[in-house]
Amino acid sequence: MKMQRIASMFVLAFLLPVFVLAFSGVARAQAMPQNAMTSQQKAILAETWTLTPQRTAKAGFTGLPLRNCEGLYCGVLGKMALGAQIDILIDDREGWALAHVPSLNLYGWVNTHNIY
Repeated sequence: MKMQRIASMFVLAFLLPVFVLAFSGVARAQAMPQNAMTSQQKAILAETWTLTPQRTAKAGFTGLPLRNCEGLYCGVLGKMALGAQIDILIDDREGWALAHVPSLNLYGWVNTHNIY
């Protein structure tokens, strides 16, 4: 019982500040003012640890949806034009990437099979 209490205190004393510092850095780095973003955009950005694009890509067809999560069942935040620039923030290597679309000024998920 005493070891569990010590372990819990270790987590709170040492690991919690690390997480707080890590996530506060993401909030300061956001390019858009916090009050200009919707709550949905804030939730999407909370999923990433960087706003520096890994690479850029282009939309593969007109009407390519930018979604609010990873999956075809997720809601559509906006639709891109053919060849629209997409800044890839996180590529999960399973067919979805967290992206920023400058022309729409939105963050969301895009299917990587439909970009080039």
